[in-house]
Amino acid sequence: MTDVKILFAKNLKNFREILGLSQMELAEKAGCSPTLIGKIETMKRFPSAVTINHISRATNIAPAEFFKDIDSSKIAKSMISNQKRKSLLKSKINKTIDEFFR
Repeated sequence: MTDVKILFAKNLKNFREILGLSQMELAEKAGCSPTLIGKIETMKRFPSAVTINHISRATNIAPAEFFKDIDSSKIAKSMISNQKRKSLLKSKINKTIDEFFR
């Protein structure tokens, strides 16, 4: 069984990199310091429940996902696929709105 601290740190770093966020960008979105993100990723600190929720909201990843022993390549494909779908949907909505106002 893998330690929760290790899982959280590993998954946080993997998810952050998959999303293309620097530690500073994630910290800004989550309302914490880049130093805290770095310390969490290097297992020098463990986040509070409040911080976990802030990170979850900032990344749009459910808190439970940070504690799963998962294959990061599979989750990356899934996240990228979801991002593409979201992007396509936004594009279609914007096109429809533009056409409506013409």
